Amino acid sequence: MTPMHHAGLLAASVSTAALLLSAGSPAAAAPAPPPSNSSLVLAVVPATQSALPPRITSLECGPAGGAHPAAAAACADLRAVDGDLSALNDSGGICTKEYQPVTAFAVGTWQGEPVAYRATFSNHCILLNATGDVFNF
Repeated sequence: MTPMHHAGLLAASVSTAALLLSAGSPAAAAPAPPPSNSSLVLAVVPATQSALPPRITSLECGPAGGAHPAAAAACADLRAVDGDLSALNDSGGICTKEYQPVTAFAVGTWQGEPVAYRATFSNHCILLNATGDVFNF
């Protein structure tokens, strides 16, 4: 059972907190920045035992950002295919035929829609040719 003076103190604390959070307070008046509606976590993982370490990064589009080193270019590639990673165009670049498979993963949202992508490529060069700057990190 709570003593009467503790109940009064609790009521006063709740009232004070409510006043601080009211529309007139500076904390409530500052608008929150809009969340990015395109946010992805990208990973490239060796598909077999390899000396290559797994890599992971984040990509935000709208505005371009995140930890991705070429965020603006990666977002441009994704905008060109409306976020459909499987529709990224192969640049047709030249790669060696060495077999060191890597699997590319992407999870998150594009324009508010969920994204789940997974594809395995026979080596890192072929991955980059097929996906442009999206997995170039």
